[in-house]
Amino acid sequence: MRKYLFTILVLWSCAMCAWAQKTADEYANLFNEHLNAGLQSSITMTVDLPLYAVNTQVFTLTDTVTGGPAGYVYNGYMITDSAQVDSATMILKEGIRQHPNRLDLYFGLATTYLYIDQPDQMINIVEMAMKQSKKNKSMWLWTGDEQVPDSIDYMYERVQEDFARFWTAEDLERTEHVAQMAVKYYPTRAEYWNNMGAVAMWKNDKKKAMKYFQKALKLNPNDELIKANIEYIKSL
Repeated sequence: MRKYLFTILVLWSCAMCAWAQKTADEYANLFNEHLNAGLQSSITMTVDLPLYAVNTQVFTLTDTVTGGPAGYVYNGYMITDSAQVDSATMILKEGIRQHPNRLDLYFGLATTYLYIDQPDQMINIVEMAMKQSKKNKSMWLWTGDEQVPDSIDYMYERVQEDFARFWTAEDLERTEHVAQMAVKYYPTRAEYWNNMGAVAMWKNDKKKAMKYFQKALKLNPNDELIKANIEYIKSL
């Protein structure tokens, strides 16, 4: 009995070693295999626009009576096999654990959560990447373990896309969450403080909005949008 138990333990240990020895690209490829098997992409028409389609190329159907939107046509995603999608997300989580400096793994996982309508999970993964950027000083890797030349800009674009997505969807709670995350991890980016000012204006807190806009302007005195926001508050 002990011999069999020892054999099982050795086999399990070898399996774990093989899993741990995967390269980041192998994790990415395996993830894509499972995701493609579980998530179908197709042209979709719905009355309501899902979060992942907000601020993307969308054809709007117009109601001829009211003049408002009657529906939307866009590139949609549908889960055809939830077990495959679950496996895909688990694979990338392990890939991130083994290769914490591969930015494409974080973004791939975050986007997947958006496709399957789990926006809070998406935000959590983006925040994980922000935390890691403090550890690796934004020295990120991408496919083939190539160095990302402008990784701060990559992160900036991702954060701004998420901020704009929730803003357009009129999701104040998540919009504010993304804005707060951004200034927490990147306090020297003027655009992020401008976002905080915009959220404060949304909440009709002019005093806070002015404070945030002025901080943003101090970081970037030549930003015309920030200047315009400050002048707008002064005109109220």
